[in-house]
Amino acid sequence: MRTHYLTLGLTLLMLTSSVGAATAKDQQVLWKAEFSGSVVNTQSDTNEDGQKGGMNSAGMKGTLGSGTLQSMEELVFSGSGTCPNGNAGLNFTLLPGTGHGIYRFNSTGDLLFIEASSATLCFDPTTLIQFFSGAENITGGTGRFAGATGSNTFNGTATTLFDDGTGNFFGELSGTVEGTIILMK
Repeated sequence: MRTHYLTLGLTLLMLTSSVGAATAKDQQVLWKAEFSGSVVNTQSDTNEDGQKGGMNSAGMKGTLGSGTLQSMEELVFSGSGTCPNGNAGLNFTLLPGTGHGIYRFNSTGDLLFIEASSATLCFDPTTLIQFFSGAENITGGTGRFAGATGSNTFNGTATTLFDDGTGNFFGELSGTVEGTIILMK
């Protein structure tokens, strides 16, 4: 009799484990999108180095439909280097704790919240192009994305269209983002 309960218990445990693993796998959503829009300075200068933060606002279209994104970050100068186009450039990295954003999906209005874990930008003074890339952690959202986790990577280019020399700027940006969203059920 004890053997029967033990066998039944082990069978239920294995079935429960199998169902749990399948459900977790089903909750992963792979996504990819292209975006384009604008960047403008903010008055934020968290570390008081005279380098103002930036706010990005863009439209996007991808595997989860169309939408918008807004993000803010502050970068710090990290030295000279070579940009992805092979030209000499000036490198900047994300000031920890300053990269935050929201993706909004038009079909539902659901929001996906992110926090940048890393970001780099290389400014090419010859072409005036800025090459950027980084990684984001998904920190939740609304609707379908409530409690979501996961990660994204992004990359693209930006060009400054206006700079008054005192830290105020405006420009355009475009790029791609892709990652895995893990949905809570």
